[in-house]
Order: sequence, then structure tokens, then C-alpha cells
Amino acid sequence: MQTRNTGANLAFQLVLLTLMFNEGDHSKAINSLIGPYIVHAERFYMCEPNSSLLPWTLNLRGSHFNPYKPKELQLLTGNVTGVNGTLNDHGWMKIVMDIRANNQWKENAFVFNFQKSACRAAREHSPNFWKHILKGEDRGPCILPPGVYEAHNTPVDWSFPKFPSMPYGYWRFRLKFGKAQDLYGCWVIDAKTIPKTK
Repeated sequence: MQTRNTGANLAFQLVLLTLMFNEGDHSKAINSLIGPYIVHAERFYMCEPNSSLLPWTLNLRGSHFNPYKPKELQLLTGNVTGVNGTLNDHGWMKIVMDIRANNQWKENAFVFNFQKSACRAAREHSPNFWKHILKGEDRGPCILPPGVYEAHNTPVDWSFPKFPSMPYGYWRFRLKFGKAQDLYGCWVIDAKTIPKTK
């Protein structure tokens, strides 16, 4: 039973990845499920285990999506606060993406593990959030020291350059990071992906 579920999950991921990275001329095809996308964050919250306080917290809220101005960048207000534990490439990061379907969460649609490259992965996969919210450097050693990183109506382009195409829908993006056995943070972002307009 366990093998069958794992096999079905792997097959689902393979089909999605094949569709995402399929190159060619799509001008004559109707790609209604997957393709270039715009992301809009709906909600930010914590996923701390047993309601324990972790060293890094996420306290953000975003502007509402305007369907008449889909290219308008989302504005974020709030802060990311780290009281201890420097984020660098000696730490790990795990990203789990669940998708909403049939009025329930389909867990683990995508799972990414970054062992000993957490900081670099954050910088490469979400460069705009890294630069404008976390005030991280584009080049050089990847280090994010503890502190308060504030945002006041800061525009964020939710671009993920390593993933040019994604399935459209409602996602729960869970991010855990830490060093060795220590969990530094557990953040959740509920977001929607919609087709990118020209």
C-alpha cells in the first residue's frame, strides 16, 4: 500500500515536471493547466510545532490582487525577525508545496530539500524577496544575520527563475529551515498562481 501511494505520487510529479519544462511553440496549443504564471500571496503565517516560539518569525501582510492590473506588484508590510541563528549555507531548508483541489489540500505536490545550501537556495529561487524583504546581497558569501527586516508597502515581484512554468491554482507553500537538529523557522504562505498575461 505504501509503495503504491509513493509510486502514484512520483508519477504525478513526473507528469507535472514534464509539462512544466516542455519546450516548443505553444502558440497553437491551449495550455489551461500549466504555464507562465503570476503569483499573488494571500496569507502569511507560522507553522511552529507544538506552538513553540522559533528564532525566526514571519509577520507580513500583502496588498490585495487587482484582476484589472495583474502585472502590478504586490506590496508587503510587516517584518521578518530573527533573534538568533545566522542563516547561511551551513544550514538546511525544506520546502513543501500543497495544492488545493476538490475542497481539500493535496499534500506534498512538490517537495524540495536543500541540505547545506539553505541561504543560497533562498537567494537563487526567490531573488526579489531575498533582496527587498530580507535585504540580502546578490553576490558574495550568502549570510543573513539575526535582526529585524522591515517592509513598508515594499513591492515584491514573486518571480521564481528556476521554475518558469507551474500549474495554476491555490497553493500552500511551507518552508522550514534550520541548522543540524535545530529548527530556526517554519513559515507558511498561501498563494495563487494564475496565467501570466502579455
